[in-house]
Amino acid sequence: MEKSHLSQNSFNAVQSIVSVINLHMNDKYPLVVSLDGGSGAGKSTLAAGVTSQLGAAVIHCDDFFDATVPDNDWDTYSLEQKCRRCIDWQRMLNEALLPLLEGRKAQYYPYYFLSGNSLGSNLVTIEPSKVIILDGIYSSLLELPDVNHLTVLVDVPPEIRRHRHDIREGTDDLDWHLRWDSAEDYYFTVLRPPTTFDIIVVNNESNVI
Repeated sequence: MEKSHLSQNSFNAVQSIVSVINLHMNDKYPLVVSLDGGSGAGKSTLAAGVTSQLGAAVIHCDDFFDATVPDNDWDTYSLEQKCRRCIDWQRMLNEALLPLLEGRKAQYYPYYFLSGNSLGSNLVTIEPSKVIILDGIYSSLLELPDVNHLTVLVDVPPEIRRHRHDIREGTDDLDWHLRWDSAEDYYFTVLRPPTTFDIIVVNNESNVI
């Protein structure tokens, strides 16, 4: 991995994650790593950095957004319901994680955000690896009994994350923030506070997207 492709903080975060992964890996079973953090934390950037060193299989949890729930229904849900229902975990398990844990390639059609609650037409294929990264907020909610599982929090102040999110989306995204900011705050204070993660890494430069 070329250090110049990442900010110093991102590079340091990748190195910390890689070091901990190496400590937890074994020859018998894949290691599942939940790379968690709020929108705009830089999770996908770090996942790519880790993959460049370890050849990890990356499952982007956003690909399994629960497209069966209309926006109006999301707005009637409690904060905890939003956190737990946001991702269709059963589809993600059946189509992506379980095949990879069994040493088989995974194939699925991802959720396509611009299509209006439907799946995209391009088939995603993920080859098996000894390291499987779940890239996405709420990924550490997933209970995986009898699985070698490591939870990582990418810690970034909310104001920086939300600024990055808006730059990435090219809009102030007010409807999204009204619907999801409070759910994210609830998740990291009630359901998954920082003390519950195996490792915390910092990725907080304000100019990193």
